[in-house]
Amino acid sequence: MNTAVGGGPMLLQNGEIYITNEDEKMFTGKAINDKHPRTAIGYTKDNKLIILVVEGRSESGGGATFAQEAQIFKDLGCIEALNLDGGGSSCLLVNGKETIKPSDKEGQRATPSMFIIK
Repeated sequence: MNTAVGGGPMLLQNGEIYITNEDEKMFTGKAINDKHPRTAIGYTKDNKLIILVVEGRSESGGGATFAQEAQIFKDLGCIEALNLDGGGSSCLLVNGKETIKPSDKEGQRATPSMFIIK
């Protein structure tokens, strides 16, 4: 296998908002409508990769719901998008520098998932 991506729920399919939280039973209760930090990935019809990290739980960022996250991808012209993870450890480093501030009070922590583009 050359590439594998895991996450969920799906946010867009064939250019339309299609949140698969209920199908996948990813998050229970009202989590789907709560605003949290989010990390997600999508691509456009011309194969441009879009990586999105939403800051949340802080004065500088209020987070996003899955519906808001899906709408951002749709507005950016994505045809497919997938939520990867979220919460206090959401962060995107570009050349080793944080693009958002993780909301975990203890700062960055080891996580079992990440992706690297080289």
